[in-house]
Order: sequence, then C-alpha cells, then structure tokens
Amino acid sequence: MDETIIYFLARSENVDRDRYFADRDIRSILDKTINDIILCLVDISEECLKKAKRNIPDTYRDTILACHEFLGEIVLKVAPLVRHRNETIHQYLKVNWQNIVTVKSKVPSIKEFVETARVVLTEEPN
Repeated sequence: MDETIIYFLARSENVDRDRYFADRDIRSILDKTINDIILCLVDISEECLKKAKRNIPDTYRDTILACHEFLGEIVLKVAPLVRHRNETIHQYLKVNWQNIVTVKSKVPSIKEFVETARVVLTEEPN
C-alpha cells in the first residue's frame, strides 16, 4: 500500500484539471491507482475481520465500517472513499477530477488507517 500511495502522489504531482481531462494516459493511471488504493483498504479491512472471526459484509463501504471496533474512528474517514472509487471506476468523467483531489487530500487518513490496521494485524490473539 505504501508504494501505491507514493506512486499516486508522484503521478498526480503537477497535474491540474485541464491536464487530467486532456491526457488520457495520466487520467487512466490516476483512476486505476485510486481503484487500487481503495481496494487495498477493503482487503486490509477483510483481513482485520477474518482475524477477529467476523463475517465480511456485502459492500466495500460496510466492510471498512465493520472494522470500527478494531481500528476506531479512522474508518469513518476512509469509508466514504468507496463512493469515489465507484464513481471513478464507472467512468463518471465529470466527477473524476474531484475524486482525484479528494483522495489526494485523504492520503494522511489512508496512511493512518493502514498503520492502525498493521498494528491490529500483527498483535497476538488473546
């Protein structure tokens, strides 16, 4: 996940709205990377739930939210990103640029989520 975040930040550097719309390659890279980041959050959430022997909910958003007990309030900051992933992956071009901006602004929360989950997943079971 750390590499994916670094890649996203590097690829989105110096990209503004006009370049995003004009450059199909950069648009594809950024959209795919958002998808990867959010699916990683879901995978991490599933691992936390499996470790606690909990059922995995049917939706990505609910899967992240179901980790509140283990990961705390940070899940409330990253769960809404699923909507941005859905919009981006389904090619709602008019909102995709805003999704890039939103995900970029949430990178500190994403990193906090990953670090909190890393601690939970490496703890010895009781």
